[in-house]
Amino acid sequence: MITRFSTPSKVALHDVGGKGMNLIQMTQGGLVVPDGFIVSTKAYDQFIAENKLQDKIAALVEGVSADDMNALEKVSDEIKQLITQAPVSEGLRSQIVEAYNTLDVPLTAVRSSATAEDLPEMSFAGQHNSYLNVSGEKNLLSAVQKCWASLWNARAVSYRMRHGVSQQFKSLSLAVVVQTMVPSDCAGVLFTVNPVNNRRDQLYINSSWGMGEAVVSGIVTPDEFVLDKKTGELITSVIEKKETQIIRSDGSNVRTAVPPELQQKESLNPEDLKQLFNMAQAVDTYYGEPMDTEWVMSGGKAYIVQARPVTGLHPMPVKNDDIEKHGLRLYFSFTRVAQGISEPFTPMGLEMWAALKAVGINAEKRPRGFKTAAGRIYWDFTELIRKPKRARKIAENISNRDPVAGKVLMEFVDRNKRQLTSKKSKLPLPLKSLLPAGRFAARAAGAFIQPQHAERRSISLAENHLKTMNRKALTRETPAEKIELIEEIMERAMKVIIHQCAYFIPAFKADQRGRKRLRKWLGSEAYLDPVIQGLPNSPTSAMGFRLMEIAYEVKQNGEHLSKTHPFVIQFLKNYGHRSNVELDVGHPNWREKPDYIMNLLETYMKMDEETLSSKISRHHNSADEAVSSTVRKVKEKKGNRAAKQMEKDCRYLRQTLGLRERPKFDLIRSFALIRQLLQEIGEELVERKFIQEVDDVFYLELAEVKEPSAPLLELVEERKKTLHEQKKLKTVPRFMTNTGECLYESAYSSSEDGLHGIPVSSGEYTGTVRVVHDPAEAKLKEGEILVTHSTDPSWTPLFLTAGALIMETGGTASHGGIVAREYGLPAVSGIERVSEKLKTGDKVTINGNSGQVLLLEETEGV
Repeated sequence: MITRFSTPSKVALHDVGGKGMNLIQMTQGGLVVPDGFIVSTKAYDQFIAENKLQDKIAALVEGVSADDMNALEKVSDEIKQLITQAPVSEGLRSQIVEAYNTLDVPLTAVRSSATAEDLPEMSFAGQHNSYLNVSGEKNLLSAVQKCWASLWNARAVSYRMRHGVSQQFKSLSLAVVVQTMVPSDCAGVLFTVNPVNNRRDQLYINSSWGMGEAVVSGIVTPDEFVLDKKTGELITSVIEKKETQIIRSDGSNVRTAVPPELQQKESLNPEDLKQLFNMAQAVDTYYGEPMDTEWVMSGGKAYIVQARPVTGLHPMPVKNDDIEKHGLRLYFSFTRVAQGISEPFTPMGLEMWAALKAVGINAEKRPRGFKTAAGRIYWDFTELIRKPKRARKIAENISNRDPVAGKVLMEFVDRNKRQLTSKKSKLPLPLKSLLPAGRFAARAAGAFIQPQHAERRSISLAENHLKTMNRKALTRETPAEKIELIEEIMERAMKVIIHQCAYFIPAFKADQRGRKRLRKWLGSEAYLDPVIQGLPNSPTSAMGFRLMEIAYEVKQNGEHLSKTHPFVIQFLKNYGHRSNVELDVGHPNWREKPDYIMNLLETYMKMDEETLSSKISRHHNSADEAVSSTVRKVKEKKGNRAAKQMEKDCRYLRQTLGLRERPKFDLIRSFALIRQLLQEIGEELVERKFIQEVDDVFYLELAEVKEPSAPLLELVEERKKTLHEQKKLKTVPRFMTNTGECLYESAYSSSEDGLHGIPVSSGEYTGTVRVVHDPAEAKLKEGEILVTHSTDPSWTPLFLTAGALIMETGGTASHGGIVAREYGLPAVSGIERVSEKLKTGDKVTINGNSGQVLLLEETEGV
């Protein structure tokens, strides 16, 4: 029933709980830990069984919801009363008292140690009770029972319910730690990682006078010290005014004032910091993972009181580059910043993006350019930003898609200039890229000369590629042959989309040039916005408006809408290769799962016919009037020559800007073919009992499915669980470093209320907020303000219903910004965690000219 900290035996989590196991492990590892013992879970189990409490507890907990805190508090009180009033058997009582007497100290700390707590994936911190300054046998036994009772604290029960932890007797238990109380001059917490910025090469310390409770309970703002994890060198320190401390007085903890001469004095001197540094190294060596430790300083000596894994850290990049070997590296978020995707990819989805031989990037050359972290894709930007001038240019280009990301990049470059410029930039240009570069330039030149032919030429590139690949797919039989073709499809598809980008270069140049001229000539670039509405050659816009036409025609004809309707079947034939996370080949496409499309159609059909007709006609009507109006205003102000220049820019915009959506549209068609081939491989693997379901193949990698030699069932389940955890990360860093540092937002990008962003589409609108994380589950009503992390083409049909748009990520050249302007929706971006700051039902006014979002009325809902 009793286990000493000093036991040489290996202990089990189920016997001593998380806290107890850590204390034993630290003692075994040679760390300086105040002596003590653990009343094991067997004691709790015996106590519950002897008093026949298990059935009573189960009956009280059954049927209570994790969200009903009032009911949980009532149940908790009843259970705790049962436990604290039940007698402890003489045999158990004598074992606890005997162990206590061997400590030979006046005061002890009695702490709960649950079997589910202090685990890497969970944080039970503060959910179970602890008691300090406990002396005497009677008080000790009372504290032990109170700790047992705290297993049923309402907040702990709710947390277990939410995380699927069993509440059943013996599956759930609790040990109790009894530890010598060390007199504390100062105390605090030590993290073997910097939890503020996620850096694994730094130590983070909070410290204040007196006992550690002042720090962990938050009654004092502690001193902060950041040390270099390798050398122990002090990087930064913030010495706060510490007016309150908790000290021991007459056998109890007393909250009292800190003496005036100590209030602004650092609570740790260099020698203290050195001891804590040595402690951190020992903890790090022993555990091999980031740990959160509590410590006390007594008589100039540091003691570790407890340690637990740090929870909530963003995962490190997979195949990370060692800083000692490769120096500081910066990784750019391709998924969040470049593509507006916050969802993690399946393992097979990530595999497809590692196949980039087409652009001369060798993903296996170290340091590898291609990175993944928490299922998201990153690219190593380090060599691109070693030269400050080039870094500024890159930041400007990124700002078009995400202005906050541009600021974050330049702040990082300025902060780390010495490290970045200490090495020469290595950007070798592969010889094989010279020929494609020449072809790209020739295609762009052709688009400038004959913009009217740009769409046909762009489509032709994709059609020829897909015809060839589909023909080859019919001849591939074995998994190895199919994988070889998949690699070829991906490589050739990358070449196709790169060359398709040449065809909208005239529009991008015209947009940049035209807006600059209009700002100079007419004082506003907004005159150009009507010109880009209803673009004739955007497959994404055409897709959205076709859905609205289907809804209108079905409604007018009084027909029943179903997945088998000829209009729906034809739509899926043309657009069914798309999906709601379409860059992930592991995600079901609309052809396989058309629920999102059917939901959209049902939403559109709720509109009256006049509204539908108006939206459709706006798309089909020519933008000639907008062009004529803009050109006329320029002519009146600046004359004929300027008017002709503006007319030419408008022509480029109308004829080639919509083609910006073509490369991704056609790339996803290649992905649909790849997905089909992988599902064929999956069918064979199911037959051979390697996996359970066809789509399990997407939780594997190409090498694993090429010639499997053993069942992959456990690996698939493990990766499904990992993906589920990765999905919980809603806000993704815009950049990461190989030290683990996560860069989310600029130090200068937030206003006091956090609701001032970056204007990306002009106009002002007042309406009700609808927060949407996944378009497939969206129930956006007509005129509601769409609030989300970012958007990609699969979100476009929602824009036809929305009244305005607010995003965490996006700029003028992002998908959300471009389509918002095309549809005439006011839009603001760059508000970090906006989907947490605003709730569905809030009423706001959005100003797409200033970037201001004004909260007018908060919903009374959740």
